[in-house]
Amino acid sequence: MACLAVSIALFSATGMAQVVATGELTLAGTVETVTSDGLTVRDEAGKSFKVRVQGKKQQGIALADGTLLAAPVEVVVRAEFPATGLKPGQVVRFRCRMDQTGKADGAVAEVTALDEGEVMLGVTDAEGDAKADPQQSTGRKQAIEREVTATVKTVNARKLVVEFPRDRAWNRKTVLAVPLGEGAVARLTSDDPARVEPGARMVSLVAIQLRGGELVARSLEVENAAATSVADKGDEALERRFQKLSDVPPAEPRLVRSPHFAFVTDISDREWGVISFKLERMVGALEKFLGRKLTGLVEGFVAADLTRFPPGLIDDDYGTEKIRRGEGVCVNSRLGAQRQARLYSCADHGVIQHECVHGICHLAFGSSGPTWLAEGLAELGNYWKDGDQTIDLPAPVVGYLQNATPKRKLLEIAVPGRTEAGTWEDYAWRWALCHLLANNPNYSNRFVPLAIALMEERDGASFESVYGPVAREVSFEYDQFLATLGNGYRSDLTAWPWQAKFQRLADGAEAKVKVKAKAGWQPARVLVGSGDRFEVVADGTWMIAAAGQPLDADGEADGRGRLVAAVFADYSLTPEIPLGAKATLEPPAAGQLFLRCTDAWTELGDNDGEISVIIRRAP
Repeated sequence: MACLAVSIALFSATGMAQVVATGELTLAGTVETVTSDGLTVRDEAGKSFKVRVQGKKQQGIALADGTLLAAPVEVVVRAEFPATGLKPGQVVRFRCRMDQTGKADGAVAEVTALDEGEVMLGVTDAEGDAKADPQQSTGRKQAIEREVTATVKTVNARKLVVEFPRDRAWNRKTVLAVPLGEGAVARLTSDDPARVEPGARMVSLVAIQLRGGELVARSLEVENAAATSVADKGDEALERRFQKLSDVPPAEPRLVRSPHFAFVTDISDREWGVISFKLERMVGALEKFLGRKLTGLVEGFVAADLTRFPPGLIDDDYGTEKIRRGEGVCVNSRLGAQRQARLYSCADHGVIQHECVHGICHLAFGSSGPTWLAEGLAELGNYWKDGDQTIDLPAPVVGYLQNATPKRKLLEIAVPGRTEAGTWEDYAWRWALCHLLANNPNYSNRFVPLAIALMEERDGASFESVYGPVAREVSFEYDQFLATLGNGYRSDLTAWPWQAKFQRLADGAEAKVKVKAKAGWQPARVLVGSGDRFEVVADGTWMIAAAGQPLDADGEADGRGRLVAAVFADYSLTPEIPLGAKATLEPPAAGQLFLRCTDAWTELGDNDGEISVIIRRAP
C-alpha cells in the first residue's frame, strides 16, 4: 500500500462545489462486499477499505456530504469458469475446425463470453480463404479453422449448441452444435464494475482519498477467480429471454399490446418484449401487494425518437412535450363508471413503470390517491426490482436524502388531497415515506388498506387516522431510517421489535439471547438502570461480508463485526456501547437493552450467522 501526499482539486458533477483529494491509495487483496455504490476490499495485511466506484451508466457518486462527484473509473474484470456455466442467450465466440456443412472436426476447449456492445454474429474463416480440397470429388468438404460468433442455445458437459438469427444464417444454418473438450472453459473480460463479485481477487486498485477520508476508485483490475458463470446485471436475463426478437427499430410506429397495456411505439420488438414483461411483472407485484386483481388497459404512446412519429399521431401537445424532455405523464380521466388512462412517455423503462403505476391504480380504484401516495407508489414502481427489497437509488437522490437538512417530517410529506407534483426532491421524500411503510413489517399491514381507501376516495380515510395510534413508533423508525439509509439498505432487516418483552434481572440472575448478524437492533430482553453493572459474555461466530471470514463478537480491529449495545428509553436511543466477546456493561441510562452486530446499515444483507449472549447482573 502506498500513499501519495499531495493535494488534488476535483470538481463535482454539478460544477458548483470543489472536491479536494489529499492522496492516492494503491492496494491489492480480496473483494468482500459489492454494492451498487462500491466495494469493500480486504488488503493482504487484513485491513478493510470501503471504496466508492462509479457505475458504467451512472452520472457520478454521491459523497457523504451530498456532493455528486463525476469519477469515471478504468476497469478490467476477468473471469474464467467452466463452459457449462454459459447461459442461453449469452453471446459467445470460439474457434474450431469445421467443414462447410457445420460439422466440427475436434472439440472446443475455450469459449469467450462477450460482454456488451454490437457484435456481428456469424462464421468467418480464421485462416483466410479455404484452399481447394483434393478430396472434393468424393463429396467430402474440407475442415478448416473457423471463428464462430453466436448466441448460446443450450450447453452441457459434452456439447455447446449455438444459434444465429435467420437474417444472419450461415450456409442456410441457424443452429450449430460443437463438442466441448473435457474441462472446457469460458472466459470473460469486461470494463464494467458491475461484473465484480464477492470473493474476487483485487489484482490492483488505485483510489483517490478525499479530504473527508472517503476513497473513490480511479482504476481497478479484478479476477473473479471463483466464478461459476457470468452473473446477470440489470436486464440481462430479460434481454436474453427476448434475444430472438429483432433489435432494429421499426420503419414507423406500430401498435403493441400486453394484457394490461397497449401502446403506439417505435421501440424494437426486443425492447418491447423486455418492457412489457417488466410492466406485467410489476402489475403482478402490485396485485400481490394490494391483495386485489387489477383490471383495465393503459393505452398511449412510448417514443424513443419523436421524428419517427408522423405529425398529429400523438394526440396531446402536453404529452408530446413531456416525451421531448425525456419524461412522461399518464393522463387519467373518468366519466361515470368509465375510466381511461393514457400514457405519453419516453422509452426510459423507469419512467414508463412510474407512469403506468398511476394508470393501473386509477383504472382499478378510481384514482391514484392523494399526491403523496400517488407519486410515492409510482416511485416504488420506478425503482422496483423483482424479489429484491434492497434500496438502489440514483446517486443524486440517495445523496440528497442522506444530507438534506432539515429532514422533512411525516406530516409535511403526507399532505391530504391533490397538490402540485413539485420537484424531484419532493418525489424523493414521497418515495422515502412509501418505501418505509411498504417494506417495514411493522407498518405494511396498515399501509395497504390505507392506500386502497385513499385511492377509492373513501370518506374519513387519512394518514393521521391510520398511523395516529402508532405515531411515536412510526416517527422513531422514520428518523432512524433517514439517518441510516443508503443504497444497499433493507427496511425489512431493520424493523424495530416493538413487541419484545423485557424484565429486570435480580442480583446474580442472567438472561440468554441470540443476536443475528443479518439484522439491526435486537432486544436483549433486559431492563437496565443507570447504576447497574452487568457481565456480558458472547460465544459463537458470524460473518459480515459475503466473502468474509468468521468473526467472534470482538469483530475486526476497526470495530466491524463487534457486538455492541444501546439503551432505548422514551423513543430515544443512546450512542452505541462497545462490548465484544467479554465485557462489563454499566448502562449510561435506564431503559431497554438492545444489541447488534456492528456493520454498515447498508451492508446487512450479505451478513450471516448468530452468536449466543449471556447477560448476568452483578451484585
